[in-house]
Amino acid sequence: MRVPPARRRRWNNILILCIIGFIGLINLPTLIKTYLIDQPEQTETPRVLMANAELTALHFNHGVLERKDGQWRANFAIKDTPAAMAQRWQNLVGTRIDQTTFEQLEPSLEGPQTIEAWYRNQDEPQRVTIYYSPKFWLMKNGMNAWVAVTAQPSDLFPTQTKHP
Repeated sequence: MRVPPARRRRWNNILILCIIGFIGLINLPTLIKTYLIDQPEQTETPRVLMANAELTALHFNHGVLERKDGQWRANFAIKDTPAAMAQRWQNLVGTRIDQTTFEQLEPSLEGPQTIEAWYRNQDEPQRVTIYYSPKFWLMKNGMNAWVAVTAQPSDLFPTQTKHP
């Protein structure tokens, strides 16, 4: 039995419309997120160290600040207690610097230093690249963003050196 061409065209059109409708239905969540829901503004100040992980040690060029048996210990001279220094690092926030601004500042910055921040249950440390400038510290955080931080060198680093 042969189906008339008009009936075949009608079912082809219905099938095409159903497929287009199904594709639209699959893309609906993405369209809603993109066009109807406002994206939250990033007003949070960027942190240098990860906030959601437990810090266990900070390795500087001239020493180590580490937590053993619930107590912070440093094998270098510091201005304050080891616990206070660790707390300052954990709460360290600054101003986000975009790549263009960093490239403009880079010629005036002294050579980079690196600090390793070790966290519980992580195999690799977070490496923080630090540049010193007379007015601020420029640090690259774990999110690969540059953060300008204003702090006294003795608040963040071993006291026997001028900078890290």
